[in-house]
Amino acid sequence: MIPTFKQSTLILGLLMIAAPWAQAQSWPEKPIKLLAPSTAGGPPDVYARALADNLAKALGQPVIVENMPAAGGMIAAQTILRAPADGYTLLVNTAGMMTITPNANHKASYKGADFTQICQGVEAALVLAGHPSLGAKNFNELSQWLKAQKTPPTYSSYSSGSPAHFLGYQLSEAQKIEMTHVPYKSSPQQVTDMIGGVAPLGFVQIATASPHIKAGKLVAYATTAEQRTPQLPDVPTVAEVGLPQLTTTVWFGLSGPKNLPAAITKRLTEAHQKIASSPDFQARMSAASMSVTQDVCGDKFLTKMNQETERWARIVKATGFVADN
Repeated sequence: MIPTFKQSTLILGLLMIAAPWAQAQSWPEKPIKLLAPSTAGGPPDVYARALADNLAKALGQPVIVENMPAAGGMIAAQTILRAPADGYTLLVNTAGMMTITPNANHKASYKGADFTQICQGVEAALVLAGHPSLGAKNFNELSQWLKAQKTPPTYSSYSSGSPAHFLGYQLSEAQKIEMTHVPYKSSPQQVTDMIGGVAPLGFVQIATASPHIKAGKLVAYATTAEQRTPQLPDVPTVAEVGLPQLTTTVWFGLSGPKNLPAAITKRLTEAHQKIASSPDFQARMSAASMSVTQDVCGDKFLTKMNQETERWARIVKATGFVADN
């Protein structure tokens, strides 16, 4: 019997609905690209490569990391916005990329809800550190040194528009002094110049700085999490030195394009949660001075982003900072 026009339309509609579902069920059938918004060896890249190794085992396809460090992660984020929602292009997101860049760079034109937010993966405090030549052995001595300078002292960050950048602004505000920001393009570059005394003071990612702190090449003054970090247990928190408003962590996680099929999102979420519970993955992250996050996925992850976006929006506005890329 030949189907009527209405029946044909219904059949076509059902096929259109079924096609993405069937595609999602067979996913993945080819290698997956994972964009990492940092240079090779930077903390987001360390997380990306550990995640890629474990996802490849869980999904049965290669997961290839592609580094895209430009513009505070904005280029990587915009690449994902344009990618097909088929699960073959994924993104390592960062706190700066998702919560600061949209406030600081008018070219970003995105917000957390414009992606499929899968899971937060890891987080870490930053550390306020300086070169031993400053002569300050603790935060009180650093505060005295800062206020004694006749010209505005400098502070460095691993990226313009990053949490490290705006923590420096909050530090100068709390100390009631003017400070000059010296931005770098990566955490390794920042630390190299700190060790060389070129830019002797800054907020640094612990993963990059802690080996040099332990070796005596840098002095740690305070860390930015709510609790002392296991990597630097003798270093007080910013709250302990009287600067609770500087409390923050940087985090990295996994995102996909908006409207990623539910079946793919579910599989990625389950895989990520299983990876986060793996002793091997936890050991790799601990060795890189990062703490693994458990069960901050989907809407819970997006809610956290939105809350942090509001915080940084106020600070970005107060500084008058506008990204120039």
